[in-house]
Amino acid sequence: MKKLVAMLLVFTMSISLAACGGNKSSESTSGESKANESTVGDTKAAEENTAASVENSGEPVSGGTVNIPITDDPTTLQGWMLRNTNESALAPAIYETLLRYDETGKPQPFLLESFEGDPEALTYTMVVRDGITFQDGTPLDAEAVKWNLDYYKENGVLTGSYFNYVESVEVVDDKTVVVHMSQWDALFDYGLARTCFICSPTAVESLGVDGFNEMPVGTGAFKVTKWVHGEGIYTEKYDQYWQGTPYLDGVNFKIYASTATQQAALEVGDLDIMNLTGDAITADALKAKGYSMSNAAIPSTGYTLCFNSQADGPLKDLRVRQAIAYAVDTKAICDSLLGDGAYGTESTQWAISSSAEYNSEVTGYDYDVEKAKALLKEAGYDKGFELTINFQVGDFAKSVCQIIQAELQQIGVTVTLNQIEVANYANYLGEWDGILFHPMGLGNGQFSQVAANMIPGARFGGSTFLHDEKSVGLINEAIVSDQATLSKNLKEAVKILFQDNVELYTVAITYSTAVTSPKLHGDYGAVQQYNATWNELWKETE
Repeated sequence: MKKLVAMLLVFTMSISLAACGGNKSSESTSGESKANESTVGDTKAAEENTAASVENSGEPVSGGTVNIPITDDPTTLQGWMLRNTNESALAPAIYETLLRYDETGKPQPFLLESFEGDPEALTYTMVVRDGITFQDGTPLDAEAVKWNLDYYKENGVLTGSYFNYVESVEVVDDKTVVVHMSQWDALFDYGLARTCFICSPTAVESLGVDGFNEMPVGTGAFKVTKWVHGEGIYTEKYDQYWQGTPYLDGVNFKIYASTATQQAALEVGDLDIMNLTGDAITADALKAKGYSMSNAAIPSTGYTLCFNSQADGPLKDLRVRQAIAYAVDTKAICDSLLGDGAYGTESTQWAISSSAEYNSEVTGYDYDVEKAKALLKEAGYDKGFELTINFQVGDFAKSVCQIIQAELQQIGVTVTLNQIEVANYANYLGEWDGILFHPMGLGNGQFSQVAANMIPGARFGGSTFLHDEKSVGLINEAIVSDQATLSKNLKEAVKILFQDNVELYTVAITYSTAVTSPKLHGDYGAVQQYNATWNELWKETE
């Protein structure tokens, strides 16, 4: 199988390079050996990771702009609607969240001085940090926080996943906000750290929703000056930024549709940063040319086969889903595409083996073509069947899906690949035909993603996942419980979802690799994909 994967890799890479302008980049289970091998990948990725994206050599200087690529126009710049990879790439420079993940993936107060939960009272109390203003001069106070939480509850793109139990928001004084919950949600802080980018209420009300979309206003280090559709989004530094005036004059997000065009632009100096996911070939080539790079401390993406287990057809049969799992050689895929563990790792779930959220009892499905064929025969599909695999446009996703297409052909399953543009991808998240090869964001961790997405009513897979009574019960009990019960229950739910029911099958977990110009200094991409201490980034002058 390694030989097959290697041949397919060479083929897909040659096609990608030949069509450098046409393929857009995106990006944001029972055998023992797969679970054990992920430890090796974790170690290699950790060795690749550095303390910062670029070593800071010399004294910082002010001035200059930094250009960062996106693959297409964002579908929106509204802080409550940001979700896809292009929006995620630009959001942290403009907007900020009330909480932010630390290097271990735990939410910490950011725009807040403190954040305290009271399970008995069903409340979360937050105190706003002093001295923060939006880019239009509006102060960030308790009223502004309440406005944002209320607005997100009604309009936010992920409100069904993370704001289900928010009942009301109360302003106690200028700095203090109390969120009243209809039932306890032990993972509410993880949702606040991932989503609900804080917007200026003044700007939304004065510009209107459409106007705000073109000229958004947040608390970030850089404010939008113009959005040239089809070209990019331009910003300038916000002099009154609460963490200190930025060194850079601005950060621009410019459209380069493919990895090849981004690499070419980086090498001639038109770009200063390139974000790679699962692209060992490009990363190693740029590293050899002297570009600085690091993997984010927090794993960025769990690439997962998500089965439509409800629709009538072959995938409704557990034996068929198990057969597909046995037929996919995840080790060969990861070894070939992820630099033998340097840029990602195998996993049986949405966590790496060193994570406290990892369940070692989810041992995965070892690659076994004969066992896969036997299961299909037992299920009545010994002559095979046709299947669609849907995936978001991107070099890594395309390469993996082409490999899986060839692997499934060996057991008689004929796969049609359906490539989805980034702007249209959200339309597939509720229901899809066959399999969705989904890039599950892991910034907020496995527990938060399982609790938010694997229950009835969630936007993701609402009409496709089984929503097994036992797993849903474990999740619902977990989020109203103490930490010990939460961890125990969610690990059990993970085993049901990924191993017992095979509703989900993780192919690889990738780290976001930030490739930066040697002239750029700071911590871009060191902790989490696309993020930085923006006011401390600086660029050497000519």
